[in-house]
Amino acid sequence: MRIHKLYQCFAAAVLLFLPVACDNTDYSEKSPFDNSAYLNIAASKNTETFTFNRKVTSQTKLFTVKLSYPSGDDVKVSLKVDASLTSEYNAKNDTHYEVLPETYYQLLKTEVVIPAGKTTSEEVGIKFSKLDELEIDVTYLCPLSIGGAEGVGIMDGSRTMYYLVRRSSAITTAMNLKNVYVTVPGFDKGSPTADVVNNLTAVTMEAIIRVNNFQQEISSIMGIEQYFLMRIGDANFPNQQLQTQTTFGKFPEISNQKLLLAGEWYHVALTWDIATATIAFYVNGQLQSISTSHGKSDLTSISLGDKLPDDEFGNGGDFNFYFGRSYGESHDISRQFDGEICEARIWNVARTQEQIWENMYDIPDPTEEPALCAYWKFDEGTGMEVKDRTGHGNNAKVVPYWKASDHVEVYSKTDAELWPSGIEVPKINQE
Repeated sequence: MRIHKLYQCFAAAVLLFLPVACDNTDYSEKSPFDNSAYLNIAASKNTETFTFNRKVTSQTKLFTVKLSYPSGDDVKVSLKVDASLTSEYNAKNDTHYEVLPETYYQLLKTEVVIPAGKTTSEEVGIKFSKLDELEIDVTYLCPLSIGGAEGVGIMDGSRTMYYLVRRSSAITTAMNLKNVYVTVPGFDKGSPTADVVNNLTAVTMEAIIRVNNFQQEISSIMGIEQYFLMRIGDANFPNQQLQTQTTFGKFPEISNQKLLLAGEWYHVALTWDIATATIAFYVNGQLQSISTSHGKSDLTSISLGDKLPDDEFGNGGDFNFYFGRSYGESHDISRQFDGEICEARIWNVARTQEQIWENMYDIPDPTEEPALCAYWKFDEGTGMEVKDRTGHGNNAKVVPYWKASDHVEVYSKTDAELWPSGIEVPKINQE
């Protein structure tokens, strides 16, 4: 008897691990309670912070309805915004959000069909509109939910996506640079738009950044390696401290009191007055490090736009101006910037602390700033190009890193990964 039971267990195990060559299952014989409908966007998390700046008027969120496995019949699924879930959400999360009024959203379809033998419906959307009429810095709740599904169950944990809708006074768009870098083709040697950053006797570079993961040694923010580069970390130097490498040398000294933290937003600025040999780092508008001896008599200017360009694989040129890349080949991600960036600028003056503090989060009229050489807001929210807002024409281009030196495959990145949602940069100079 015992041998017989052992044989049954062994046979069951063999059947469990047998490879499946094709699926001939008759799904019509399956119990409907074995199959469930759910929202694809709520499969891993059921809350999305949907923040946008005060100028945005509309936006559409796309999604599909999925089944655990194919059904033998068409499955009709109804959709709705269920305002009654607001009180339940607030009680569970200790919040006090109001439901988003109906005038600000529209379900593009209230019913979808998942065809027999398939697991996914056609793509459908919820359109948010008149967003510029919402009160600033108030969060509303919009519970998008499956109302019902014919012939199958509903997966409770992924039945509803709770959109936290917020018209924000803060910056709400930034680019994620993990596994990509950004070039400025107009800065290549010989480019007609490069002179704006050449023969600089003083310079300021600034950006708003958030580091998600610090590299082992160097996280490259922006600039030119071994020439004028703003970065975080170095060999035998804290990998969370700001540092620059210029034509004169490195700055500042090691200090464990000056470490940046992962997950925090910072405005960082690097100024260098070459004539007075004065170089300084500012963090969130406050002076962090300064030296008045960073220079020499025969160093009178620098040029960011006179370097030989790379080839089609991103190699072979001089050290060039990049965001998120510095030393190394175009498959070397060891010095990449794993985090987000926005509001990047280059000036042909050493900005004062007061000027940096005043305009950390925006330059209201960049075309009227004669000292502003380049200005990339990184607020496009889509695509692979970042516009230069000065009118000088030096738009920036996103380039994926290669996965290996054979240049066969690059790191793939979706638009949503490049431009992540839920960005909100607090404006500390307005508090």
